[in-house]
Amino acid sequence: MDMIELYSPTLDELGFRQMLIADEATMSYNHAYGGTISFPREVWADWYRRWLGKDSQGKFYRYLRVDGSFVGEVAYHHDKERNIYLVSIIILASKRGNGFGKAALSLLCQEAKKVGIDALYDDIAFDNPGITIFYKAGFEIVGRNDETILLKKDLNP
Repeated sequence: MDMIELYSPTLDELGFRQMLIADEATMSYNHAYGGTISFPREVWADWYRRWLGKDSQGKFYRYLRVDGSFVGEVAYHHDKERNIYLVSIIILASKRGNGFGKAALSLLCQEAKKVGIDALYDDIAFDNPGITIFYKAGFEIVGRNDETILLKKDLNP
C-alpha cells in the first residue's frame, strides 16, 4: 500500500473538504443524516478556527494524504454531553477499498493516545459498510439504538 500520512490543511486547502462532503457517492453512508453537506467558503474561516486554530481544544482534524494527493479526512472531537471522544473518517468513494480507512483509523488512534485520550468512540449506521474497518481495528459494540451502533476502542488496554 502507498504511504498514507495525516496532513494539517491550510485555510485555502479547505476546498478539498468542500468537495469531499458534497460528493454524493462519498457521502452515501450519511443518508440517515441528510447525505451530502454544504460547506460554503464563507464558513471556512470560522470552521478552521474551531477545528484547527485557537479554539480547537478537544478536537483533532487532518486530511489523509497519499503520494501528495488528498484521499479523505479524519477527526475526533469531545462530545461534552456524553463525555466521550467521537471519531469521524471519510474516504473519497473513488479511493475506497485500498486500505486507507484502516490505516487512517490506526493513525487517528495513535494521535489520540499521544494526548492522553483513553478511548475513542463512533456512532455508525447499521448499514454502513465501513463498520468492518472499526471491528478490524479493535472497536467493540458498547451501545445501540434503532439507527446506529456505538463502538468503542480502549487506547490503553
